[in-house]
Amino acid sequence: MAGPLAGVRVLDFSWIGVGCITTWLLAELGAEVWKVEPVDGSDNARTMEPLVRGVGVNHLVFDRGKKSFPVDVRRPEGREAYLAVASVVDVVVEGMRPGVADRLGVGAEALRERNPALSYVTLPGYGSGGPLSATAGHDLNYAAMAGVLSMARQDRPAPAPVQVADWVAASLAALAAVSGVHQAGRTRTGLVAESSLFDGAMFALVVAQAQALMLGLDVGPRTSMLNGELACYAVYTCADGELLAVAALEERFWRRFCALTGIDDEGAQYDRSRQDRLRGVVAGVLATRPRAEWLALFADQDVCVSPVLTVAQGLQLPHVRERAGVVPMRHPDGSVVDAPAAPLRVGPPGAARPTATAVARTPALGEGARELLGLSGRSSAEIDRLHGAGVVFAP
Repeated sequence: MAGPLAGVRVLDFSWIGVGCITTWLLAELGAEVWKVEPVDGSDNARTMEPLVRGVGVNHLVFDRGKKSFPVDVRRPEGREAYLAVASVVDVVVEGMRPGVADRLGVGAEALRERNPALSYVTLPGYGSGGPLSATAGHDLNYAAMAGVLSMARQDRPAPAPVQVADWVAASLAALAAVSGVHQAGRTRTGLVAESSLFDGAMFALVVAQAQALMLGLDVGPRTSMLNGELACYAVYTCADGELLAVAALEERFWRRFCALTGIDDEGAQYDRSRQDRLRGVVAGVLATRPRAEWLALFADQDVCVSPVLTVAQGLQLPHVRERAGVVPMRHPDGSVVDAPAAPLRVGPPGAARPTATAVARTPALGEGARELLGLSGRSSAEIDRLHGAGVVFAP
């Protein structure tokens, strides 16, 4: 079935950046996405490790369902071809450093001069303004500067286990793209939006930031109820060394948890002055049995207790399989491999996502380029000439 963004055309000018995640979400909603690539296929997620039979995992996951438009925008004819195709799309997602696209002549102003209805969404590292705007960085840097890492600090410092800045910024960029399409439908004028990776990391901390600003509290490890401060919201080790996540934050859950385990908390659930002692009591009790026994005791008891699983174990959960959280996709060599499903679900609440009948796949280099150039008014002979000159790759 066609998704809600069917008929929406998107150019993904982010190569291996966070924009690939943004446009993957848009493609999953039905948008027609062309991935802008180097003409020779280099500097691309296609070959970035880790590889599955010679193809990058990132490419297999994030570029499935897209088309390919290799073009050299550094050459005048390539730049003109890019400007022309941008005139027939609805959204451009760009992931370069601030000012680079403008210097190449393919920034928001140049594109929207030809196509006012175009929405232009950019994903810079630290944003297009401010003292850090030209600074290079990756998710770890943005998480460090925003304060994410300080909240998770342990005896042995380590990077955050997931890419907070990347995923939040990509999701916000997808929201901006959809908002732009909606605005253009009403006003025939798109929007220019920025979703910086640093701002994504900052947004993930909005509750902690509010406490810092309003209460003068610099939130760190074990300084908030969701960050290890309370014994009722923590991770514990069982007798067999396996871990349990206890999130009995509300009083009704905690009362039931204590009743089942025989713990007497002496009314200290929210008493900040007695959390160390209470944490020790809970740890001592949970360490008396293996995890499987505790899980059997807590089954169907509404106590907000879960096992700490590995990524592979999580994928094997019946819940994940029943809801089609893993879907088949076509590898470029023709085989079918399992891949994570997109997080968005469109349909009645609670409805299981149907297993894919048509297997999505990633595009071959240049697959879809002729189609897009044709939409921009280029003749077949002109496309052949540009391809032969190496301006585009349109086999």
